[in-house]
Amino acid sequence: MRSVSFVFLDREFLRKFGAIALPVALMSLINFGVKAVDTLMLGLVGEIQLSGAAISNQFSMVFMIIGGAGVAGGCGVLTAQYWGAGDKERVREILAFMYRVTAVLTLFFAAIAFFAPQYLLGIMTNDPEVISEGVIYLRIMSVGYLVWGFTNASTFVLRSVGVVKISVVMLSISLVISASLNYVLIFGHFGFPAMGIAGAATATVIARFVEFTVITVYILKFEKNLALRIRHLASKSKGVAKSFMKYSFPVVINEVFWASGFFILMIIIGNIGREFVAANAIANLLLQFTGMIVFSFASATAVVIGNTIGEGRYDRAKQIANGMLVISFLTGLLCFAIIQAVRVPFVNFYELSEASRTYALQLTNVISVNMIFMSTAIVSLMGTLRGGGDAKFVMITDIIFMWIISIPLGAFAGLVLGWPVWIVAIILRSEDYFKTIAVLWRVPSGKWLKDVTK
Repeated sequence: MRSVSFVFLDREFLRKFGAIALPVALMSLINFGVKAVDTLMLGLVGEIQLSGAAISNQFSMVFMIIGGAGVAGGCGVLTAQYWGAGDKERVREILAFMYRVTAVLTLFFAAIAFFAPQYLLGIMTNDPEVISEGVIYLRIMSVGYLVWGFTNASTFVLRSVGVVKISVVMLSISLVISASLNYVLIFGHFGFPAMGIAGAATATVIARFVEFTVITVYILKFEKNLALRIRHLASKSKGVAKSFMKYSFPVVINEVFWASGFFILMIIIGNIGREFVAANAIANLLLQFTGMIVFSFASATAVVIGNTIGEGRYDRAKQIANGMLVISFLTGLLCFAIIQAVRVPFVNFYELSEASRTYALQLTNVISVNMIFMSTAIVSLMGTLRGGGDAKFVMITDIIFMWIISIPLGAFAGLVLGWPVWIVAIILRSEDYFKTIAVLWRVPSGKWLKDVTK
């Protein structure tokens, strides 16, 4: 491995990186708050309701991964470099293309969630009580999908051109609305009936429509750099489609396989038992809480690397990439320490059966160690390599380590051998260990750097 130099940590880098990473971390924190409100309040209602919402939200996560991290993230590979090259017209064409693809995906996922929730949830768990609660939650949430896809796509691509403050404002408003309505609708305050899990879903959907309104008004009326208008959405370019297929479509395929794998993981967890589902929902909150640091670093790295390559400064891009390997490892150690410090009181906050509590403590211990490897892998794969146009390598890495190693072995260990939950959890998350080895070779090699503007 080449020697790592931190000379890139100058004022220029810190300004660009901080301008993306800090707002994205704040966005993630607020978004975490929106999700945590549902989990915390439903956890006080009962374990069945918590499990029903948790199972349903896995389908929402698949939708977000494919539409956001996939389509919008793939387009972000192009927009970051074209923005660095100063080609605003090309960026607007990419945005128009992205919205058209997002519209198709949104209708597809909304239709499945509304018309076939029982069948969908039946795949993930065989617990009839959990399925019954989940059907109520998912059918209401499907209405929010109609706008959530566009909101999510917009924030992803705006981030790639350095526009992030509006997303912080949008999510802050959403958090206040979601928390307030959850309190009122779940428990039945101020004259409203106690709606339970239906109240949680309704509150979330209302918050999604508010988010959509805020981001749409901002883009069409106040955003000056891109100056995107309705007429631009009709623009078409064969060049955009060709570039998308070459550099961005691997990102979409990558996220489709990753989301499908994530869905399979939830089937495995759901069929082990409702206690594992509830424990995993709680452990995932801590994963998301610390993960917001990692993903904000990955987002900022992708933008800075993409912009730097677009400017033609290839040596500096490689220098940044090598330095971020070390920084991401140190970030992983920080996440490990945070989870270890809070996991016991956090789990004890919930009304859980003894089995669920034991599982939750075991899972939080597993994810604390996993964060060290996940941080190192994610910042390089989703940050450096995607920002550098090397989406195909990221796709291959994800598919091999998830579908050939972690999913088959995890399913065999959990469903056939009946091994302890904590061992199954380690196996299901083992992909990050192998990804870390892959990026420790790929990043220093410099083979990931591809100038898509050329």
